[in-house]
Amino acid sequence: MKAFEIRVGQGQRLLKFEPQDKVNQFKIYAADKAEDWIDYEQSRSVDVPQDGLLGIITVYSDHHFDFDGPGAFTGQDLLSIAAQIVKHPQFKAE
Repeated sequence: MKAFEIRVGQGQRLLKFEPQDKVNQFKIYAADKAEDWIDYEQSRSVDVPQDGLLGIITVYSDHHFDFDGPGAFTGQDLLSIAAQIVKHPQFKAE
């Protein structure tokens, strides 16, 4: 699976997802540094790396996933992310 971008949340912020070696695991980055993701996250989190990494998500199904990172996502944001990843043609269902 190649890296891809999706819009998430009420503000429709653009995020970039980079697949990792572990099946269905992705690093989440702020895709457009010109947008306010970094400022938004910095106001809610203290340790957002300079590279814009907001966290890592491992998706098992559209309602089953693990998230770890400094990104301040709502539960609805994470459900939306998981649902969009599951719909990707290269998603490997377990």
